Amino acid sequence: MLDPKTLRQFARDQLNAPNEGIQHSLNLFQRFKRLYEKNPSLLNEILALEEAEGQARLRPGNFFYVLGLVTNHQALLVTNLMKGRSQIFLGAQMGDRRIWTIGRDMNQSALVVRDDRLSRCHGAICYDSTNGFILYDNNSTNGAYVNGVRIRRSYMLQDGDRVRLASLKFGFFRSSEYRRAKSPSAELLQSIEDGIAPPTIPIETDGDAKAAEADWSTADNTEETLYFLQNPRLDKTNSLNN
Repeated sequence: MLDPKTLRQFARDQLNAPNEGIQHSLNLFQRFKRLYEKNPSLLNEILALEEAEGQARLRPGNFFYVLGLVTNHQALLVTNLMKGRSQIFLGAQMGDRRIWTIGRDMNQSALVVRDDRLSRCHGAICYDSTNGFILYDNNSTNGAYVNGVRIRRSYMLQDGDRVRLASLKFGFFRSSEYRRAKSPSAELLQSIEDGIAPPTIPIETDGDAKAAEADWSTADNTEETLYFLQNPRLDKTNSLNN
């Protein structure tokens, strides 16, 4: 039969014994607290990157994008921000501009994204034939960033820009050029005709390919985190002022 005194002594010994896991967590918390006191803006940016993981991991199949397409003097946005599937949006006509508002409130925004860090109408993408596509920040609480730098008021978007509105991240692309594809050779046409078959599921990837995909999925966040660690947050010097 177990002795009650022995059990009590064992419990005391366990409580007094050092817990390496708890001590490690406390040490990390203290270091984080000291860093935050010295540079709160830097750590706010790192936390924002962490929260952005809730939107989606960057990997093939769920990369968020906005494509500005100009065709026959008509500007369109093609994006998968809403519901995760590609859709075409015709902007509201305001004079000679097309405007697409972005935010979390369906009553105030055309492109509605369910993200608590977004303002009700966080900002907008506008197009006019003189300036092209411009990103506007609507005095949002959590800001608008292009390529890791917070914009002051507006920014003329370029092909391949990385945009972040609060924790919503997407790549912006623009195109107004058309090129006709060359005609395929007779051999290729015959090969295509011979190879027509019902769609099949993808071939299962091997371990190395899966590991490479996992590395690629974290590359974007690693790059942005290093950017914030190495560079203080600066206002965009070439932002457009209204």
